[in-house]
Amino acid sequence: MASKERYRNVDLKPELKSFRDEVIAGLSEKQKRISPKFFYDEEGSKLFNAITRLEEYYPTRTEASILSAHKEEICNLFSDHGALFEYGSGGSFKTEILLDSCKRIDTYVPIDISSFYLEQSSKKLLVKYPSLKIISIALDYSGDFTIPMLDLSGNIVAIFLGSSLGNFEPEVSKTFMWNAMENLDEKDRLLVGVDLVKDKDVLERAYNDKSGVTAAFNLNLLKRIRRELRSDINPEDFEHYAFYNDEMNRIEMHLRAKKDIHFSVDQVKITMKKGETIHTENSYKYSVDQFTELARQNHLEIKHMWCDAKNYFAIFVLKKI
Repeated sequence: MASKERYRNVDLKPELKSFRDEVIAGLSEKQKRISPKFFYDEEGSKLFNAITRLEEYYPTRTEASILSAHKEEICNLFSDHGALFEYGSGGSFKTEILLDSCKRIDTYVPIDISSFYLEQSSKKLLVKYPSLKIISIALDYSGDFTIPMLDLSGNIVAIFLGSSLGNFEPEVSKTFMWNAMENLDEKDRLLVGVDLVKDKDVLERAYNDKSGVTAAFNLNLLKRIRRELRSDINPEDFEHYAFYNDEMNRIEMHLRAKKDIHFSVDQVKITMKKGETIHTENSYKYSVDQFTELARQNHLEIKHMWCDAKNYFAIFVLKKI
């Protein structure tokens, strides 16, 4: 079967807000902030890939080990001609663990906000998996969304890996879980990777690696602003600052001003005092009970839960009640 017959791109035209407008709006707030979605320019993506290989950064390898250890059980979730849906896809090696192992997967449906990126990553997978059909869907799954009818003959197993749910604020997590539920039937399943609450030192080391890769990743955001938004912001005036917020059960990443500074972004003037921060990312951690309650609130039942030996990370298998 020719590649063009095996691939279809469904572009639902997600609204892409202006980098400039969002940055200026965020830097104008009392607690300055920039969305973590802007981390991932070419250099930022390379740095994040390096982070996933760091000794201190356990989530990626731990989740992959859980997938590998339970791949037979996961494969048994698919019916014949089943479809693998992936929210926040990236063609990562974790996805390929399932594509390599689950022979019942007929169709892969990667879902993300960039139609161009989806097409590029899908082309690579079409070459590696010559019998796989791919339907990529460009949509923003952080808000209300509906998956269009895709004329699938088997069931759906949807995955949301990489502890990505933890990057959502609690209300957005609920919205995502609700929408994911609405797009599933009783025969379908949803797998969610969750970074569990654990020792504070383990969490803070994961975001403050000794080689400084996470710091470079965070500071690269300022380099992007300087390069793309006619800004005189100086990354050397800032330092990476990441800590675990016990009250909120989340890691917070910030960029902290080393001194009183003045800079502009596309002629908009910004002032910061020494010690003031730009909040760049949250990563919420869940206990098993907290995630179970989140699932219950969204009419999802936990059918299985797989953890690593240290109980650092879990993959939950959910079905519609």
